[in-house]
Amino acid sequence: MVKLKPLKRIKIVKILESNGFKQTTSSKHITFKKKLNDGRVLTTWVPHHTEVSVFVIQYIIKQTEKPRQEFL
Repeated sequence: MVKLKPLKRIKIVKILESNGFKQTTSSKHITFKKKLNDGRVLTTWVPHHTEVSVFVIQYIIKQTEKPRQEFL
């Protein structure tokens, strides 16, 4: 398994938007939401930092239910 590395915020935003997440608010963090066909709403936050840490990326992966490979 390939280890995750810190990513630029812009890259994470592009990954989320390409997977159907919509930016809803922006204050200390950028909030993204996506409504699923079963009625659930997935929500995640991306900090305004230039680079996002591996810890935060792992949290985003868990919240968005996306495969780890999309964030490599």
